[in-house]
Amino acid sequence: MKKLILITGFAIISMAAYSKNVKVAIVADKPFKNNLKNLSIVSANNNTPQDSSALKVVNSFFDKFKKGATPDELAACFDEQAEYFIPGDTKNVSWIGKRVGRAAIKESFRLLKSNIQPEKLIFTDILAKGDRVVILGYLESRMKKNNKQMKSEFSIDIVVKNGLLTRYHLLEDSFEVSDKARL
Repeated sequence: MKKLILITGFAIISMAAYSKNVKVAIVADKPFKNNLKNLSIVSANNNTPQDSSALKVVNSFFDKFKKGATPDELAACFDEQAEYFIPGDTKNVSWIGKRVGRAAIKESFRLLKSNIQPEKLIFTDILAKGDRVVILGYLESRMKKNNKQMKSEFSIDIVVKNGLLTRYHLLEDSFEVSDKARL
């Protein structure tokens, strides 16, 4: 079967100290539903990204995510005082909102996992400078309780300090998510 380049949710352009751009794509043998383990990140233009410790930490976090890490394992990637923020309708969408600290972030991941089935995740660009990594992309997921599919472009602003995520701010089509979360 042909390898399929997924371009959902995250676009990756890695900008390093010397302004060299590296485009990255997520590649899988087939689109994924329950199994994120088939995904791998590869360079789309054969350039090697500049060494960035923040980018390495972020890549490690998303490697864990795609392998189906538990909420505890994902939260361990965050600083004890990290800020995790997904703006939107917190009355209808339990896993979004502002969370501070590992315990609150762990709960957000638990709620996300119990409510959402990821279907497609595409990184289109990643920009890395110093301790900040910005990811652009596209995602598709399905609400487990009503089987409604959500589609959204997104951006994530991440800050890394001392090998841990200290800021994770995700912007997505919050109207679409809220609309699909309703029964």
